[in-house]
Amino acid sequence: MLILEVLAKQVAERRDHPFLIHEGRRVSYREFDSLTNRVAHALQDLGVQKGDRVTLGMGNSVEYLLAAFGVFKAGALMNPINPALGTAELTYIIGHAEPRVLITSVDSIAQLRPAVAKNVPVACFGAVDGAIDLQRRIAAASSQSPKVEVGPSDASTLLYTSGTTGNPKGVVFHHCSTGAAGMHFLETLGINRDDTILAVTPLFHGNAWGATVTALQAGGTLVFPKAFSASQFWPLVHETHATVLYTLGTILAILLTQEPNELERDNPLRVILGLGSAPIRERIIQRFGVQHVAECFGSTDAGVVTIEPLGQAPRPGSAGPPVPGVQIRILDDAGHVQPPRAVGEIIIRSPHRMAEYFRDPEQTRQTLRDDWFYTGDLGYLDEDGWLYFVDRKRDVIRRGGENISSVLIEKTLREHPSVVDAAVIGLPDPVLGQEIKAFIVAKKAVTEEELRAFAAARLAKFQVPRLWEFRDSLPKTASMRVEKYKLRQESGATGKALLG
Repeated sequence: MLILEVLAKQVAERRDHPFLIHEGRRVSYREFDSLTNRVAHALQDLGVQKGDRVTLGMGNSVEYLLAAFGVFKAGALMNPINPALGTAELTYIIGHAEPRVLITSVDSIAQLRPAVAKNVPVACFGAVDGAIDLQRRIAAASSQSPKVEVGPSDASTLLYTSGTTGNPKGVVFHHCSTGAAGMHFLETLGINRDDTILAVTPLFHGNAWGATVTALQAGGTLVFPKAFSASQFWPLVHETHATVLYTLGTILAILLTQEPNELERDNPLRVILGLGSAPIRERIIQRFGVQHVAECFGSTDAGVVTIEPLGQAPRPGSAGPPVPGVQIRILDDAGHVQPPRAVGEIIIRSPHRMAEYFRDPEQTRQTLRDDWFYTGDLGYLDEDGWLYFVDRKRDVIRRGGENISSVLIEKTLREHPSVVDAAVIGLPDPVLGQEIKAFIVAKKAVTEEELRAFAAARLAKFQVPRLWEFRDSLPKTASMRVEKYKLRQESGATGKALLG
């Protein structure tokens, strides 16, 4: 079922049930449908036609989701971006996407304007000099459904990867995969129409967008704040009676650093989808009394591949079995399928994956072969088909003939009570090929010697970092992935040399 068909179904069935709750504002399914119709007509009046791109650059707001679904109803491609990116990266993404219109807000327009070509109209939710007042046009537009037909093979979204290796890649999804997204969470996490899903990451992030589509598929309610606040998190959970939380492990780690309070223990949350939360899972369950903290494996271009299912004990190091409709294979360098427990490249066949890389047919051909998506990630399957991620192929460290997972070392270091975050890279070494360097962000004083001993007690001798650097923070993308290429550049190593 296409995402607009899902919306139509829920409007008919749920009508005045709240779909969105944001900063005290409630929007029902019926109101959301009417408002998004108005947005679609306003965009058409601005010249947006089926197949055009519309860039959406603004922070969390009801208007963000109105714009996103209005773009779908106009038959265009929704292209979400992080307005807080640097001008160079914004210029690249907007220039590559070539949108018919850019939609923004009063808060974000100043950041975006220097990156927008003069021939691209800027439409703003609010009156700003030099921009189209989109709010006024929406108010004057028709609330009737726009007469645009979209099918499963029509493009719906243009997402850009987080750029951990350089310039972001444009990833195109069709309406068939956009509509399918979220369905797998209903079964694996037991989400239904009585649930209220809280998302505390930016809406341009896949985590929060997944929460949006899941709430829609379930006919439930989505709650999202303007931005995450540790002090306001538990009051928001109680005020909205949130039962499911979509977030990142880094945010959960921040909550664990707060002083315990009455609201955190006696709370309505029963399920957390916390990406990167595995190292602190038991602490989360014990402290907050949550029944299930799930990990999943996926990416911008692959979509969701696996989820740890509700009611099944987690397996250390695993991100769970494939979601319904997804197949996984593990290949060696020669392209042969690997047996259980043997490490190789993870490839998938999935209805949720991307359709193509935008304006990059060569990269599309390299990544999509015979309907299999080559992830560029290394991992293995156990005897039951549960997936274990090892590392990005480009991030595997080759030291003295041993292939070493930087992810394994990072997870181990994050288990130290003084460590907030860690990143591990390989640096060129004339004797060993590569040497291991760890970058550490600590919340309290800890020495290199202490961390080395901690790692040595848990890792093989050849996996223990020899080089260490303490930092106040690590360079990260908007989706909170460490930009290791920047760490390599700062350390005087190039990606090419490290792949050696």
